[in-house]
Amino acid sequence: MAIRMESRDRLQGVMEKEIRSPWQRKARRRTVGCVAFRSHSFNESFDKRIEENFYLDLPTKLSALKASQSVVSLVSRARRGVKNKLVIPCSGTIIGSKLEENGSFTHTILTSANLLITRAASTSEDHPPLAPEPGIKVYVYLSSGDSFEGEIFGFNFHYNIAIIKFKSSSRFPTAILKHIDGSIPLTTKAELQYTSFGLRPHAEPSDLFNLCPGEKVIALGRHYLSHSLMVAPGAFRPGVRRPGLLRPRFSGPGFRDRDCVELLTASCRITVGGTGGPLINCNGEVIGINFYEHSYTSFLPINIASRCLECLEKNGRVPQPWFGVKVTSCNTISANMFEKIIQKFGHIIEGVLVEEVIPESPACSSSVRPNDIIIRCGKQAVVSSSEFYGTLLDNTGESMEVIVMRPCLGRDLSLTIKVIDETNPKKYYRWPVPEEAF
Repeated sequence: MAIRMESRDRLQGVMEKEIRSPWQRKARRRTVGCVAFRSHSFNESFDKRIEENFYLDLPTKLSALKASQSVVSLVSRARRGVKNKLVIPCSGTIIGSKLEENGSFTHTILTSANLLITRAASTSEDHPPLAPEPGIKVYVYLSSGDSFEGEIFGFNFHYNIAIIKFKSSSRFPTAILKHIDGSIPLTTKAELQYTSFGLRPHAEPSDLFNLCPGEKVIALGRHYLSHSLMVAPGAFRPGVRRPGLLRPRFSGPGFRDRDCVELLTASCRITVGGTGGPLINCNGEVIGINFYEHSYTSFLPINIASRCLECLEKNGRVPQPWFGVKVTSCNTISANMFEKIIQKFGHIIEGVLVEEVIPESPACSSSVRPNDIIIRCGKQAVVSSSEFYGTLLDNTGESMEVIVMRPCLGRDLSLTIKVIDETNPKKYYRWPVPEEAF
């Protein structure tokens, strides 16, 4: 027994020495029993704490450089006694630049609303913030280290986005935004008889980026202390999101059962400071906003973020559409479901599969059922989950005709559904916020 205790103490000493080692390039480890965890803090960079990002190939670097000049770091500070305390640092993207009459430039930054969250801004431990804490200040840092005081132009805690503006005497590069087309239609029954069955990209105009499973993507960020560019390559991976390992900041009674359904996922590994930064394709075009998760990166498609920005500029608020379904694009449908669809419908279909219908929701009241395939909302054809949720945003507060294909019946159905504008802040999506922020 004494020998076992001595061995355990020796092992514990070795592990503690590893944690304190200044030469250790990997993320810090903490242990609970025999399980080791890696924790990432605001001070850590992508390429110095995550092994997957140690060595980048030349194409990845060149793609990152196409968008790097529009990537900034942001820091929020709140008054604590006589000092301004750091709240949360994150990354952001310059998406607009306007020449003013006095010759100065006003720049628009798209980032995460995590930047504005403080304990004082929340009404209680189980309720989301209604507004940023009074007196909170935001500072913008460029790659050169130059800093500017930012102005909070708009925010939305439901979709976790914020718009920050700052003025300068010179123009800075802005990012190129590219909407995602994630649609993959099925082939017809006739085609199945003569050609091999498979998924094929949906032909759309060149102003859309076709995001297929396995497509290479790159997460970018900027460190708030060194102002260095942070790069994390990965691939788009569709599928059901699992809960992150961070504690949901707002998860009390009255919240929806799961996080933002509009989020997609990529295998990029970022640190906490990369939240709010851009996800780009190999052309350097911004296709989403990054949110830190422990083992992957969630991102809000730029399709949704752009619509939110338009709503903030026009109306000063973003509607919160309540439809009551969770849908997925065709690229995540199981082989068994594919077979049922092909057997029932002989023509080409495009749409999204209804995975879940929430009881007493507008969709439930209008007889939408799980496994229905929504192919049209109003006059808009539904080709992907991103476009579906975007259509809900555009039609919030209105009734619209929804065309669904029901495999069990083998025919189309026309349903009329009203998209409710949910104004209760307690129904906001849950977003994980690091404990370090408080």
